Amino acid sequence: MGYERALRAVNLKPTDKIPLLGTVGDTRFGERLTGVRSSEGNRYFRALYEALDVDMIYVLETRIDRKPIKQEEDTVYGRFEDFEDCFPYYDSFHIAYKGYTLARTKTATQLWVVERPFKTYREMLKYLKNYDPREDEPRSAKEIAEYCRRTYQHYQGILKDLTLVAGETYLTLFTFFIVRVGWRLLARLILKDADVFDEVAEKYAEVTRRHTEAWAESGIKVFVCHDDIAFREGPVMSPEWFREHVFPLYKEIWRPLKDKGIKVLFISDGNYLPLIDGLIEAGAEGFKINPDARLSRRDIERLCAEYGGKKVLALSPRRDILKNRGVKEAVSEVEFITALARRCNGVFFHGLGDTPHLEACYRAWIRSRERWKAGPEE
Repeated sequence: MGYERALRAVNLKPTDKIPLLGTVGDTRFGERLTGVRSSEGNRYFRALYEALDVDMIYVLETRIDRKPIKQEEDTVYGRFEDFEDCFPYYDSFHIAYKGYTLARTKTATQLWVVERPFKTYREMLKYLKNYDPREDEPRSAKEIAEYCRRTYQHYQGILKDLTLVAGETYLTLFTFFIVRVGWRLLARLILKDADVFDEVAEKYAEVTRRHTEAWAESGIKVFVCHDDIAFREGPVMSPEWFREHVFPLYKEIWRPLKDKGIKVLFISDGNYLPLIDGLIEAGAEGFKINPDARLSRRDIERLCAEYGGKKVLALSPRRDILKNRGVKEAVSEVEFITALARRCNGVFFHGLGDTPHLEACYRAWIRSRERWKAGPEE
């Protein structure tokens, strides 16, 4: 089953099929595939994962008993406390959003910052010099562990041996700063006053480490660390900058997981390929490349040549090709990724969703996945 297949894949062992990370298509596609309505909740959830034969997913600390969003307006505004009961996740969102004016749309799983207590760079600098995010997280790692354990047991309990459920942090470090101060001021901060960034980052890393300590006690086998550290054009800063200011903090954040033998995988939007060696030095054992990176086929082939079979990789067809090109090009993109996945142990397929050619691409994926006979040698 998918659970065991995923475990073999993350341990770089051969699998009987190309492992699948996450689902395929949208809700309408899922309902057609399963014959079950999404309104049937957990029954639909399990039916979808069984029909797609999903091997692994990753989940944030989830508010299992959250209230449904009841909102007539397209957009409403308020503080985090106004939205908290309906917000789907715990993580550190209550810290990142604290004291800010936020916006929520009818169907959003995230909130948007509309107003912060500072507007100029000088005001932000003064704010950060007196800011300690640790004061906004009163929970201990032991208390957070109850939320992590409840989340893991909820999803793994539904999926059982169908799918391996991994834990996740979303606001690991850099993404926290993106939310807290905004891209424009953050860019100026890391260029002009890196010492101020370092001081706040070290404090916030202690908060994130509480969450990884908590996840380490939940029963997970795999952990996914999300942090947006790159644009489509490449990393936000140089590899040397990240080695000095960020990666040592990652190493400490991941230590509780590594000590328990939990595999740590990394994910960021954009093209972060130049940072992979530094991430490996910090302790990452695998990398998910998002469809928005728009890597060339040559870049993907180089990635597989250098790290395939040595680190876990999760690769996807390019979103722009799936969405904007013809059916032949979209199918060709699926076949290109699956051909690479057949070459090495530990390569997952993901990201087949946003395309008008979903049926054709899904058939191509199934054909390619089922053609997997005897995987690469041990």
